Amino acid sequence: MPIPRRSKGDHLLHADVVDSKSKAGVWMAEQANFKADQANISEALKEQTDWVDLENAVLVISTDPAGITVIAPNPTLPGMIVLADGGSPLASQILRDKGVELVRTTMAQLGIAEVEAA
Repeated sequence: MPIPRRSKGDHLLHADVVDSKSKAGVWMAEQANFKADQANISEALKEQTDWVDLENAVLVISTDPAGITVIAPNPTLPGMIVLADGGSPLASQILRDKGVELVRTTMAQLGIAEVEAA
């Protein structure tokens, strides 16, 4: 019988506040040392993008389509969160998809296995 998930009160942003449908993520298969992997991914992403320094995150500036993408370690789960805001809902989706693919590619380059989200 499945064990119920524990109630978490330590999330920085709760899903109902931020409308979690608008964010995307790439999840890691290896969970034991995920914080170190998150740091390695963030540093490698900086080498591949135009970025502005945010503490523990990467802010990517895009002109095609116009908008911004923030890629940050998930503070409570072994993965990277991708948040994007473009000039339209379609631009936001394109930026989000590009960000997710960039994280996937970077993880593969670093030898970090991905697991599909349930």
